[in-house]
Amino acid sequence: MLIHSDENLEVIHREGTSPYLLVTFNEMEIQANGSRYWGQRFCEKADISALGFISRRPNWFPAASVIKAVEAAAPILKAAPERILYGHSQGGYAALRYRRRFNATTAIAFCPQVSIDPKSVPYDNRFVRHFSPELHGNMGISPDQAAGRAYIFYDPFHAIDRRHAERIAFLQPETHLVPVHMTGHGTVRVFTGTERALSLIAACRTEDRPALRALARTARVDAPMRPYQIAVAAMARHPAWSDALNARFGDRFAPMERVNFLYHRANRHIGDGDILPARAMLETALSLLPDDPAIRHRLKELDARILRERKVASAS
Repeated sequence: MLIHSDENLEVIHREGTSPYLLVTFNEMEIQANGSRYWGQRFCEKADISALGFISRRPNWFPAASVIKAVEAAAPILKAAPERILYGHSQGGYAALRYRRRFNATTAIAFCPQVSIDPKSVPYDNRFVRHFSPELHGNMGISPDQAAGRAYIFYDPFHAIDRRHAERIAFLQPETHLVPVHMTGHGTVRVFTGTERALSLIAACRTEDRPALRALARTARVDAPMRPYQIAVAAMARHPAWSDALNARFGDRFAPMERVNFLYHRANRHIGDGDILPARAMLETALSLLPDDPAIRHRLKELDARILRERKVASAS
């Protein structure tokens, strides 16, 4: 049931039989439509009491809107003795920033950002296009926002996500880092499935660190993105190994993973002076994603370089 909406977000309430209220915050890829929220299928399957906060666009849940929404949901929150916040990326940020606002007992965040303000996080330009000074003033996660316990799940091999996670854990007390290796920015996806998600929430609720570590180990081994992440990580120092992984598992990569691998491997080829293999990879990547301006621009640059080198060779 839709209980609140404004220009930035919607809030949907679902009654269930769980002993806790799960407050979810969406990732940027899905947006409000008046009836859905992030984690909806899982909550329905497990009959979980839920309060779904879902943004109308990638806006990192502006504080003014969240404050109004929490006021609208006050009777629901008051009736729930245990409140668990749950989110990925921009949703993970919200789960940590608003811990005290919800008086959360537990917050579970996957690959969160400490901020998207480029002045605060000059090492991360992934979300700069979504930053608005009017909406995001003083948006950084801070110590006074903490309440209860928090768990951050992230891939330590993802350099940018690791920096965000470590900064948040330094800033907010009772925040525990749980590494899930070789899952990239999609760490949350290795915990999909009702049984695994319920096990994750149960271990966080009871502070069962050994169970969390065991769950993370199992999840990362089973992760469908693991071959891709290892192939990308190997690219810098072990390109032959990276190529072998691509040859064996490349047809199982998700479409965007395939494009990203080809694009970055082509750049490595260019750096090594292997122009023709690089061009073939860029052409394949462009055939998979024809409207991508970065690939098109890189291919244009490479063709110009090839033309220049041919002119020099013919002149000599």
